[in-house]
Amino acid sequence: MIKLEKPVDIPQILQDKQREWTDHLLSLVSKYGSYKDIPKEEKASALSHYRHKDITTPLFDSSHQKCAFCEGTPKDSGNIEVEHFYPKSKYHNKTFEWENFLPSCRKCNDSKLTHDVGVQPILNPYDEDFNPTQHFEFILARMKGKTEIAKMTIEVCGLKSRLYDPYSKLIKVFCEYEQTLEEALEELIGKDTDRKRLNQIRKISDSIDRIESLMKPTEKYSYFCSYMIKHSEIYNEAKHVLSDALANVD
Repeated sequence: MIKLEKPVDIPQILQDKQREWTDHLLSLVSKYGSYKDIPKEEKASALSHYRHKDITTPLFDSSHQKCAFCEGTPKDSGNIEVEHFYPKSKYHNKTFEWENFLPSCRKCNDSKLTHDVGVQPILNPYDEDFNPTQHFEFILARMKGKTEIAKMTIEVCGLKSRLYDPYSKLIKVFCEYEQTLEEALEELIGKDTDRKRLNQIRKISDSIDRIESLMKPTEKYSYFCSYMIKHSEIYNEAKHVLSDALANVD
């Protein structure tokens, strides 16, 4: 989970239609006595508006086409859907609120279901003060919550064993990159001319760039990769060597 930001401007269709759509849904709740008793077809029709492409396009773009919770892509975790942070079955008046929308994969969506965040809060990556480093850590491929709200988020969204496999695959990729970087550092010691050292420094820089590409916000599971990389002794040594080398360039 990484810090996310939505576009400042609310989609025009929501500005124009939110009140109308909300009033219609509330009228159905009133007519049938409860949200769950609204006939299936009428409910589906009333709810269909939040899937409009003018809403989903900027929303999904804001998370780089990844799930806001697990950072999986459609290929990994199922199609990205509009998730209501406050469940629409309980908070009918928030059904068409821009601030209540999150992009979520099918697996996280199905796990969260109707969990009431108003009663048992979970983390929202769009919150202004959200910082994943305060809440999550990893032991190999296992995500751990450092705070109670992080532990609740992991439980509610099903972020335990489900992520072992994709994380393990990333660990393998990282280990291969890390080995290449370690070998480049070892070879640097044997370079006996400035030109040879400079060429080797370039190789180290390229290896660092390759590793850092894993933690770009656009990449899947980028926070896990960022945590893994920033805790790598070899990576940190290479960054130090590169920094010193650049500082000594005339």
